[in-house]
Amino acid sequence: MKAKSSLRRVNKKTAMRMAFHSSGLRLTRQRLAIYRELTGRYDHPDVDMLYQAVRKRVPRISLFTVYRTVNAMETAGLIRRVATWKGHARYDGNIRTHAHFLCETCGKIEDMDIGDVSDLCRRVEAETGLTVRRVDLIFHGEETECAAKEIS
Repeated sequence: MKAKSSLRRVNKKTAMRMAFHSSGLRLTRQRLAIYRELTGRYDHPDVDMLYQAVRKRVPRISLFTVYRTVNAMETAGLIRRVATWKGHARYDGNIRTHAHFLCETCGKIEDMDIGDVSDLCRRVEAETGLTVRRVDLIFHGEETECAAKEIS
């Protein structure tokens, strides 16, 4: 059982290394820590949240390194900037096409499964002559808990 677990870890690291190299980035210890942290979270953290989490494992990492790494990974297409809320960019390690809901009261961002959007993309392309490469769909509003607090 232990051999299978370590084999999976090796294969995952090899896959990450290949993803970084194909994007033109070297897989350093700091980049790996930041990428693992971001892909293991679903709260769509900002850079400061990532910095606080990663520096527990990599104590000598700087906030500047996290900013630079997040920008490089975004440019390389390994992660996505989801939204900016109150001046802070928020990031997602899940680069598959999906939508988000942003609570404008508390800032919580949740993933939403909207299904296949290829028909919508084809319609936009047919009607406009544009080429759609990616879809970023964010629903803005207020989550149930925040709405309930306002009523009380």
